[in-house]
Amino acid sequence: MTGRAWGIKLGSGGSTVPFCERHAIVGVGWQDVEPSVATAQNRDEIWSHIREAYPPEKVPNVKVSNWTGQLFRFCQECSVGDYVLYYDPPNKRVRVCRVKSASMYRSFEPKDESDIWHYREVEYPIEAIPVLDLYGSLKGKLLGPRMSFWELQGSFDTIDAIACGKKPHLVAVPDLELRQCYEELRRLVTRRLERLQSHDWEYLVVDYLKAQGAHVNELEVGGSRPIIDAEARFDHGELGEELWRVQIKRYQDRKVDWPEIEKDLKSVGDDARFCFVSVSGFTSEASKEAYKQGVRLLDGEDFTLFVLGGKIRDSLKEKLALPFAPGV
Repeated sequence: MTGRAWGIKLGSGGSTVPFCERHAIVGVGWQDVEPSVATAQNRDEIWSHIREAYPPEKVPNVKVSNWTGQLFRFCQECSVGDYVLYYDPPNKRVRVCRVKSASMYRSFEPKDESDIWHYREVEYPIEAIPVLDLYGSLKGKLLGPRMSFWELQGSFDTIDAIACGKKPHLVAVPDLELRQCYEELRRLVTRRLERLQSHDWEYLVVDYLKAQGAHVNELEVGGSRPIIDAEARFDHGELGEELWRVQIKRYQDRKVDWPEIEKDLKSVGDDARFCFVSVSGFTSEASKEAYKQGVRLLDGEDFTLFVLGGKIRDSLKEKLALPFAPGV
């Protein structure tokens, strides 16, 4: 019988990741929810208990319903042997964990302020994976939702293969020479990407967005707009469209800090999500705050695998001078 796979958010900006890894656990908050209720009662009873623990003037009913579903999934639906994945924003890596225990309530380190109370013991079958190397379909399922605990539907077999080293996933390949060659190739691509001019980067980002299924009007790319360099619309069928507004910065040897992103975020509008591209990367504070605010950050390294896939326009291939097979 196949298991299930789950995604978990370990604190704002990954703030509780060190605590969890120190104890080999994953967990959620809700300190005032009795463990006997969370692990044994039905959804309606959990809802009523949360409603009593958190006053209506602070927590509306819709949020109580959301909390109830997440807590029920974590404490009752998640099983021993399931996989749980989480993203560690400061280190830009993803951890694959295998659940070892039923849900328990934390009694250790009572003075530690980490908001982890209902927890499960886990093991780590493989080393942490750089988020750039995570399979594309998994990346969207893991980074997209803004919840504490959710199911990565249809992903168990893929994650199990990664954990067992059965797929040609470069992170799991024990061949050190191959790994070193791969990393050197990535560094080469990154160095050449840094030499592109600002308008080249605008079109590289456009190609990247289109490869993800976005519709972009290239006539409106760049120009004199102070904040937005590109707009991308993703068509989700019956779920409607999602609009992304993108800012692209090509600073020489300077990382973008959070105050600059925050300033631009105020001009994005409530009808769109914000994506900030910085060729030279971001500060640690920027990565943490952007994760909290739901801002997607992309730096130069995030485009290396895409470039190597050959799905960029010919003018960029020529400027990057990378080997591509004819017709790719």
